[in-house]
Amino acid sequence: LNEREAAGGSTVILKQQLSEYTGAALDDHFIFESGMAAIFSTYRGMMNQFPSKKTLQLEFPYVDALKVQERFGNGVVFLYDAEGEDFDAAVRRIQEGEFAAVFCEVPSNPLLRTVNLPRVAEACRQGGVPLVVDDTVASSINVDVLKYADLVTTSMTKWISGMGDVMAGLVTLNADSPWASDFRSFFNEDTGGGSRLYTGDCRVLISNMKSYPQRVKRSNENGELVADYLQAHPAVGRVWYPKFNTPHEYQLIRRDSGGYGGLVSFTLKQPRKMPKVYDALELCKGPSLGTNFTLASPYTMLAHYFELDWAEACGVSPNLLRLSVGIEDGEAIIGALARALDHA
Repeated sequence: LNEREAAGGSTVILKQQLSEYTGAALDDHFIFESGMAAIFSTYRGMMNQFPSKKTLQLEFPYVDALKVQERFGNGVVFLYDAEGEDFDAAVRRIQEGEFAAVFCEVPSNPLLRTVNLPRVAEACRQGGVPLVVDDTVASSINVDVLKYADLVTTSMTKWISGMGDVMAGLVTLNADSPWASDFRSFFNEDTGGGSRLYTGDCRVLISNMKSYPQRVKRSNENGELVADYLQAHPAVGRVWYPKFNTPHEYQLIRRDSGGYGGLVSFTLKQPRKMPKVYDALELCKGPSLGTNFTLASPYTMLAHYFELDWAEACGVSPNLLRLSVGIEDGEAIIGALARALDHA
C-alpha cells in the first residue's frame, strides 16, 4: 500500500508540473513508458472509436509514428509534403469525414516543417475527425497546440527530461474535444488510472523537469545561433529549421515567449563528404534529442537504413545530419562545427 501511495503521490506531483506548461487539468494528462507508447495507445484509441477508417498522416513524421499507422488498423494515407494542391485535396477529404484521425508533428522530425494547424483543425471540426498533434520537437514551452488538437502526444524523454536518463511519454487531452469523455475513459483504462510509469522513473522526471524552461530557453538561443551559422556556411547545402522552413505556419502556433527550438537539420553541397564531417565533429553522437548536451545524429541512416530511397523520395536525404543543440556555450558548439566543416 505504501508503494502504491508513493506512486500516486509522485504521479500527482508530475501532473501538477506538466499542467503549468500544458494548461490542461491534472486528470487530462496520461503518462506512459515512452513517447511511442503514448502514440500507440492514441492510435488504438482512434481505432476503438472509428474501427473501419484509415488515418491521415500530414508531413514526414518520426519513423515509428508512421509504422504504427501502416502496420496496425486499416492503414494510412500519407502526405509527406502538406502544401499546395495535394494539401487542399487532403483538407477536403478531412472535411468529408473520411479518416479515423489526422496525425501530425509540429514541427516535424527531421525536416522541421510545420503544417497549417489552424486550417487542419477547422477541417477536422467540420468533418468530425479527431486531430492528434505531437509537440515533442519544439516543446510546450515554445508552441501551444492543445487549443487546436483533440489530443497532444509528447515524448517526455526529450526536452522535458533533458538528462537522457529516463524514458516517458504523455498524452494531453483537450477537455473541449467532442470526444473528451470517450478518450478520457479509454486512457484511464489503458494507463490503469492515469499513469503507467514506474515510480522511480516518475521521481527522476520530477527532478529533471525543474530545469525544463531554462533548458528550452537556452537551447532556443543556441539552436538559432547554429542554424544561422549553418545557413551562411559556404559548404552547407540546405538547413532545416522552423525559422527558415514554413515560418508563417510555425508563427501560428508559437507562444509569445517561445523560440524556434533546439533541433536543426542540414546537408552539404557535396553530400558524400558528410561522413568525414560527422567523424570529425567533436560533439556527442546519439539517436535522441532534447538533452542538455548537444547530440549529432546521421538521422536517415539510423531511422531509415532499409528504406533510404523511399526516404529520399520524401525529401529526407540519406546524408542529412540532425543536431539537437544543447545548453553548452554557444561559441563552443559553433567552434566544433567549424572544425568539422573544414572537411567539407
